Amino acid sequence: MNRIRLIMHRLFRRPTITGPYRLYVRRTPAGAMLDVEHYLTAVIETIADNADLMDLLVEIEEDRRSARAHKHDGWEPEQLLVEKLTTALGYELPLNGAAVGRLADRLRAVAPVAAIPAQREAGAA
Repeated sequence: MNRIRLIMHRLFRRPTITGPYRLYVRRTPAGAMLDVEHYLTAVIETIADNADLMDLLVEIEEDRRSARAHKHDGWEPEQLLVEKLTTALGYELPLNGAAVGRLADRLRAVAPVAAIPAQREAGAA
């Protein structure tokens, strides 16, 4: 169901940001959804195409599996590996030039209107 909603949204809306990765913003009852599928796809392809990054991901998975199998004191052995992977991949999404303003405008447009608390209304009257 969620995939159908995403496809319908993309059919009728242009991306808020077109490059280097397409970003879509969709209004939800509680706020907004930021669709970063194209960025996530690029990250997955980067891991799949780079043997060192893939080995690192497999090592993270093995550490997590062994940590679940044995009770541990809360220390997560894979945390340093996750940090290495995110450093290699990058964890920031670039926005170039006017894209910053377009994203800000779109987020403002979908932002829910803040309700004024009842006590403020009573105090102002």
